[in-house]
Amino acid sequence: MSRKPTKSRAASGKAFTSFGSSSFGAFSAASRGTDLSYLVEPPDLSSISDANVVVSLKNLQKKDPTTKAKALEELVTYVQAHPHERDGGTEEPVLEAWVQLYPRISIDNSRRVRELSHVLQFELMKSARKRMERHVPKIVGSWLAGTFDRDRAVSRAATEGLSSFLTTPEKVTQFWKRCQSQILEYASDALKETAETLSDERSTNADDAEAKYHRVLGSSLALVLNLLQKLDLTDLKKFQDVYDQFFEQDKVWASVTINDTVVRRLSSQLLSICLEKRSDRVAADLARLSKTFVAEGLRCNQTGSATEYIGVLTELTSKFPTVWTSEYHGKKSPASRLKIFLEKGSQGSSSKFWISLNGLLDVIPTGILPEDLDGILNFLKSVRVGLTSRDEPRSNAVDGWSTYLNVARRFIKMAQSDEDRVKIVQENIFPLTAHYLYPTPETSSWASGSQLTVLIKAYTSTATSPFDNVVQATKVEWKRLEEDFKSRVRNSLPEASRDFEKSQKSVADEGRRWFALAGLISDAHEKTVGTDRPIPNIPAEYSLELLLDIFNLLKTRNWKPFGAAATIESAFRQSPKLFRESSDGTSEVFDYLKSPFSTDGVELFRSPAAVYIFSSINLLGQIPERKQEYENIWKANITGLLEKEESPEALPALTTLISTDHASTLAHELPDLQRELIKRCLICAVENIEPGWGLFDAVFTFDTLTESNARRLAKELGNRVTNALGQPNQGVIKGLRLIAEKKLDLLLQDEVAHMSLMTNLLSISERFGATSDVATIKALMDNPSTGSSRVLGLVQQGIANADRSSLAVDTLVQQAIQAYSSIDVSTAGADRDKQLHHLIPDTNVWREELSFFFKETPNPSLALTSVLAGAYFLPVPSSTTPSTSVRRDRYGCSVPGRMAVYTTKLISAGFKLDTLPPTKQLEIVMYLNLTVELVTDQLTVMGENSIWSSLSTEAAILDAEDLISSARKVIINMTEDADNWRDGSGTEKSQLMHDIIQTLIYESRSLTPMGLYCARALSELLQTLTENHGFPSSGEKWLTDSDILKNDPSTVFPALAVLSGLGETVSASRVVSNFCNRLISDAAGAKLGQEKTLFTLVLLNACMQIYDIGELPVANNRLVFAVKQITSWFDTPEDLDYRIAAEACRCLQRLLPCITEVYGSYWENAIDFSLYLWTKPIIPSLESRLPEIHASLRLIMTLQSIEEPNDDLTDALQSSEEKISAALIELLKFPREKDTQPLEIVDSIICRQVEKLPLRHVNDLSELYGLVASESRAIQTAAFTILHKAIPEEQAQLSLDTILEKKDARLPDELLSLLLDAPTLEAYPDDILAHFPKPVRSYLLSWHLVFDAFSMSSFKVRSDYADNLKVANYVGPLMEFTFDVLGHSAAHALNLDKANFTMDQIRKYDLKLAEAETEERSMQWLLIHLFYLALKYVPGLFKTWYINCRSKQTKIAVADWMTKYFSPIIISESLEDVIKWNENQEPPAEDEKELIVKVSTAAREIVAGYEVDEQQASIAIRIPQEYPLEGVSVTGINRVAVNERKWQSWIMTTQGVITFSGGSIIDGLTTFRRNIVGAMKGQTECAICYSIISSDKKMPDKRCQTCKNLFHRTCLYKWFQSSNQNTCPLCRNPIDYIGADTRARRGA
Repeated sequence: MSRKPTKSRAASGKAFTSFGSSSFGAFSAASRGTDLSYLVEPPDLSSISDANVVVSLKNLQKKDPTTKAKALEELVTYVQAHPHERDGGTEEPVLEAWVQLYPRISIDNSRRVRELSHVLQFELMKSARKRMERHVPKIVGSWLAGTFDRDRAVSRAATEGLSSFLTTPEKVTQFWKRCQSQILEYASDALKETAETLSDERSTNADDAEAKYHRVLGSSLALVLNLLQKLDLTDLKKFQDVYDQFFEQDKVWASVTINDTVVRRLSSQLLSICLEKRSDRVAADLARLSKTFVAEGLRCNQTGSATEYIGVLTELTSKFPTVWTSEYHGKKSPASRLKIFLEKGSQGSSSKFWISLNGLLDVIPTGILPEDLDGILNFLKSVRVGLTSRDEPRSNAVDGWSTYLNVARRFIKMAQSDEDRVKIVQENIFPLTAHYLYPTPETSSWASGSQLTVLIKAYTSTATSPFDNVVQATKVEWKRLEEDFKSRVRNSLPEASRDFEKSQKSVADEGRRWFALAGLISDAHEKTVGTDRPIPNIPAEYSLELLLDIFNLLKTRNWKPFGAAATIESAFRQSPKLFRESSDGTSEVFDYLKSPFSTDGVELFRSPAAVYIFSSINLLGQIPERKQEYENIWKANITGLLEKEESPEALPALTTLISTDHASTLAHELPDLQRELIKRCLICAVENIEPGWGLFDAVFTFDTLTESNARRLAKELGNRVTNALGQPNQGVIKGLRLIAEKKLDLLLQDEVAHMSLMTNLLSISERFGATSDVATIKALMDNPSTGSSRVLGLVQQGIANADRSSLAVDTLVQQAIQAYSSIDVSTAGADRDKQLHHLIPDTNVWREELSFFFKETPNPSLALTSVLAGAYFLPVPSSTTPSTSVRRDRYGCSVPGRMAVYTTKLISAGFKLDTLPPTKQLEIVMYLNLTVELVTDQLTVMGENSIWSSLSTEAAILDAEDLISSARKVIINMTEDADNWRDGSGTEKSQLMHDIIQTLIYESRSLTPMGLYCARALSELLQTLTENHGFPSSGEKWLTDSDILKNDPSTVFPALAVLSGLGETVSASRVVSNFCNRLISDAAGAKLGQEKTLFTLVLLNACMQIYDIGELPVANNRLVFAVKQITSWFDTPEDLDYRIAAEACRCLQRLLPCITEVYGSYWENAIDFSLYLWTKPIIPSLESRLPEIHASLRLIMTLQSIEEPNDDLTDALQSSEEKISAALIELLKFPREKDTQPLEIVDSIICRQVEKLPLRHVNDLSELYGLVASESRAIQTAAFTILHKAIPEEQAQLSLDTILEKKDARLPDELLSLLLDAPTLEAYPDDILAHFPKPVRSYLLSWHLVFDAFSMSSFKVRSDYADNLKVANYVGPLMEFTFDVLGHSAAHALNLDKANFTMDQIRKYDLKLAEAETEERSMQWLLIHLFYLALKYVPGLFKTWYINCRSKQTKIAVADWMTKYFSPIIISESLEDVIKWNENQEPPAEDEKELIVKVSTAAREIVAGYEVDEQQASIAIRIPQEYPLEGVSVTGINRVAVNERKWQSWIMTTQGVITFSGGSIIDGLTTFRRNIVGAMKGQTECAICYSIISSDKKMPDKRCQTCKNLFHRTCLYKWFQSSNQNTCPLCRNPIDYIGADTRARRGA
């Protein structure tokens, strides 16, 4: 049974629609019959048919909560799999077992178990329905108890199950009513349980057992509580005896003292409902209730339940006060119990506790609370202790102190004498005010009462007391407080003291508190005047006395004590009612304010008290009753300030006095003040003086200047936006921003000033960046409704001009769109047309400015990229030179360029071009097209002095590309509804397109650059129209009527435009077919030197492009005549200029494939002419040569691609094969000045052809190395491709020559020279390096060629090459550049996993695939691959660089990076090489054995062994994880045939060869084998043991001088001992003394 998530129980309630009130009677009399004790007997499971269910039910009786939860999940799944519709649901034995288990499971300590138990109960109800309903009486108590579970998930599970069939409140009540007996029985039984009966103490800890007991006890109380709440008295009386039995149990009321918050709350709530519905029963239990709720309840902890407890105690006391008197039998008095309870405070409860406590104290019987003075003081102290305890929530303070003050008032009334009353208020009320005004550590216990709400109540508690002595005591207290405050002010520290500021701030804070309280008392006094209980304003008299004393102090101490001055401000701010009524005190205060400058004005300025004094004057202005006094005081102070205007300290005072609305009218009346304010504002803005900005802001915030003076100031600031150097004056801009934010009209009223200011601000934004101040001013002023005509004029002027101060196009577009949004384009009229006319460029200026660019003929290389191709050879240059230079803005863009960019951006921003007159639309579209064509050509050849002065910057290129794409979108959108463009019928766009086409045809009839670009624009437009709408057969008439398909100078450009624009759509046209035939005939008769010849070839090429190759609609004989005529010109190739040569080759590209079956010499002539063009000198420039080279290359490619060539063509190609190869290599060597698109096209063709060259045709590689450093990427690629294939093939012969000639191999000097100028990170900024600069690419490709030389060379040659690289330290710069670029130097090495570099990419760099990647990724790939090759071929040089590297950070990064990504590859390849070498070992000679090699890839270990006389001399070569940075280790496994010294020498030699031979393990193994074979040569068996190796692993080394046989020393000794003779075993002749006999030699 798998676990499945349970769906919402409430959602399935429809399953129990029948389970209503009519069904309750079926079980109303049934018995519950359950037990919650853990000792209950387990159910009988023998009748259950499903064994899995039995297991799950048994698991429910286990102790582990996880096991039980899993079992419940399985049971839920089982029940859900047996719905009621299938055989009536779950079988009966399962239900019976569950009914016995459910009560225990539902009270389990595990939250998940309890939740799942209720879920399962609900699922059983759904599944078994009626059968389960019969069991409900047995489990109803447990089910309902679950709804009161403290865990929300458990409670929700039980509640949702019940609510699924108890869908209305009436059904719920009815259910409780029917189950009343079972619920009461469950509650009573649960009440009888204990922690020991509910939990097994052997497996349950005390805390869990207690938690379960409290849960059961709480559910019992909650069930009865809900019965009493839900049922009426009639229903309750039916089971009165049962209720009585329940309440007779001591646990019910004793629960109020139990150690569980929820249980205590339930006990209190139960008593509350009993007082309402069962008061008679309560009356019978008063003694028990007095004991539990009064004697014990007050004593025990009531944390979390104190509010409910005190509430029900109040109810109980109110109804049965005897619980405190006659029914109370405690050992201590109830008052003492209450005091103990009060000292605990609210015990974490809300403020409602204190409100309820107030009610309890009101109803406590007389005589319980103390009446003597000491008792009263102690009782109040107890309340204070609880109220001020650390655990008391601060939010309870107001209600708590209110209760405290009510208690105090009650005790005042109860006091027995006046002295007692005064004593009570002095010790229990007055300290609240005293601590608030002047807090001290001694009075800190009163801190929580320092809230004005509490203090007002404390004041009214004594000031409104019916006892005169209490009121008099209040006055005495306030007088004392005043005197104490005066004393602290007088004794505040002088300015020279270190703690002067701290002392004055303390005085200021006390003054603020004094007048905050005094102000509230004044408000309360004013509200209660005339009522039956007025609140006297006792502090008023003392407050005025305090202020006068403070003024005298300030005069005496030269205004230094700013805390005293702050107190004066607090009086005016917080207690203004103090000054409303006239009195001697208020008059004296006003006199002090009126004459602060009389004798000591300067001292006042310099004092920090000044700001408070002048702020007090402003606050006086807010008192309506003192308006006249305010005006007199304000004017007197302003006059004094103006007399001291030169003093810098006067500025803050002046700012303060004008910073109020009441001062505006008064300021307008003082001319001297107006002049002073203008002067100070100008100085502040122009000099950007920080202290003056407060005054500047106040002047415009509070409208202090008159209208005329404000306009004058704004105009003056507008004229000073920039300084003498043209730089922005930030102070003035800030001032204008403040004016714009507060009084915008000042900047908009004057039209001239407005335009000037807007222009200046826009210019500043472009040149220096838009600061926040400039942006704010522009945003506020850019309101078209204030004057759109001004914006239109600014836009028109900005478009038509271009100089270094011109506004940027984006700025003009922004202004234009704002103006356009205010124009009602839906309403026609002269005013609208005029406004729209100002929004678009002046087309007359546009045409005039374009004419400057049509004075010179275009670049001939553009014929490669333009759709008009050879048309670029035809324009005649102008005889006049431009009289004026082209105007340009600071970005180098000309007026036409600005107009074109502006137009496209304006349309993209929402401007509707069709709102203009048709003539204006035509001109806009036409000149936009011409400008875009010029920009396209400039971008193609990266030309200069065209629409842009230069495209050398990335920004200029992006602007040009954006213009082209945006303009194309505009044209495409305009052609969408122009399907009748040929006759202009139908839509307005059709008519517009028709007019544009006719105009362009007319303009392109002249053989001028203007005509050429009009033709190009026409071609682009026709192409777009045919793509959108096609070219129907009815278009034949349009072609005929246009009369432009003829070989005439006046129609050449229009014809080329139509043919290239319509393209393949007119391939079936008879008109075009006839025109093609005429052109073929003209070509057959064309002669060199005739002007018409070039026209004919250009037109013929354009016409043939329409048809597929080999599908020209012309008879073969005509084609042959044309070919013969054209190839006849090749007899004297020097007579053909580049134009005829290019067009002739283009013609042959189309003509020759049509006559492949025709034999003749023209095949060979075409090839020879192409070779001539490739090899002749570049004169005069490469740009003019590119068209003919491109055309001839395409011609050769066409001839090579003919599928079934005739014999003449085959022979010609074969005979010219080597010449073609040589000529192509010569083309690679042509000098290239700069990158252009035509040059890239030609180079790409050359490269593709060169890559196909057979290596046998490349005789000298040295001339190709220099091409790797070419400025052309394509040439670099071509040269590298050839060398990449050729260099490895040379190595085999080079290795052989090196051995035969006994000389050292060297890398080519030409190749090494490419490594000399190594790039560095400092030489290339990040943005340039990201584009993979050509010098960097050349350098890295050169390194690749170096490693190509290593790849196929022998060990000797590799060593020589490594020495070449080591001498000049070539590897070091490569490593440094690599790790700088890849981030190792900065400790941020490139993460190859995140960058998606695979192991295959590390091993191999594919130049073709790399070119498809981004330039930066291509560079990273090449660097990674080169590092891999360096580790593979020159690990020693890399290790040398690593050791010498000074940067520890770099070394750590490189080592980690290499170990992670490269070492596994290098190790794997090294092991694979060993395996392959072992498999391909040559068979050993007759007297030799094969080297046995075993490779363990996992252990990175190679074991090599050589068999000698049935023993094996073996070594182990282990490769470390950090290989090749860490070298391999060679260790001996089994030494044979040699002594230890010799053996160690072999091991060291083997390791040395591997280390110093580029890490070649194969070379090390070869050396090891060579050493053993060399040692074994000539060795024979010992004649005694017939073995070569003795037991001490040595070879025979003792020779008989007679028979010359060799013997082991140990064998001879054994022979001597056994034979007792010193003779040779073979010849029996004596053998000379051979040394002392030792144990080692005997083999002992």
